[in-house]
Amino acid sequence: MLFIVSILDGETSTNTAQLPPIGKWMITQKGKPADWLGEQYRGKKLFEPINVIIVDGYSENGGVAIEKLITECKRIGYEEEEGHSSGYYGSIDNFLYEQIPDKKRIAFSDGEFYRSNNHGRIMGPAFFNGEYVFIGSFSRESFKITDKIHHVFVSFRIARDNFCSKLNNGPIYKIIGTYNLGNTINDVDSTTADHDGRAIVLKAIE
Repeated sequence: MLFIVSILDGETSTNTAQLPPIGKWMITQKGKPADWLGEQYRGKKLFEPINVIIVDGYSENGGVAIEKLITECKRIGYEEEEGHSSGYYGSIDNFLYEQIPDKKRIAFSDGEFYRSNNHGRIMGPAFFNGEYVFIGSFSRESFKITDKIHHVFVSFRIARDNFCSKLNNGPIYKIIGTYNLGNTINDVDSTTADHDGRAIVLKAIE
């Protein structure tokens, strides 16, 4: 975790000329920025930012890139867990790409949906300059039972840093910097909570 903190608190960033245009938000099936299924965070609408970018220049095609990423997510403890909303999209190079894997009620998560967990949805890949590009939106939630059973938002940064740190510690993907998407909101009606406007960028090394 210290490695990521040093990146985020410093001046390190990626060369954005090497990346395609990246959309700021996870997108719903209605074509609108995802807002945590309408749940309020401290009385405000909570928008879900893109906060992870993964680049793979080694896979021979998009299917191979997807399988490699899913396998590595599983290896680091981010399983394809049920109990999460799905069917989202992300904008890469001005085109919308579906969430992977294409399964209902599935997201990558480090715990069951009925416990506190870090989870995220990954969209793509887009083929750009000879590389496959994925984007993701990760967040941490707790589980609460009141008059109904529902998830409670905790943090975007905790989940982003946890997922990227674990990928970075593996053999396939390494952190190369951050991309300032500027996707923060904090006005009277809407917020992105603790998100700092930056996506961590990882790149495959094999």
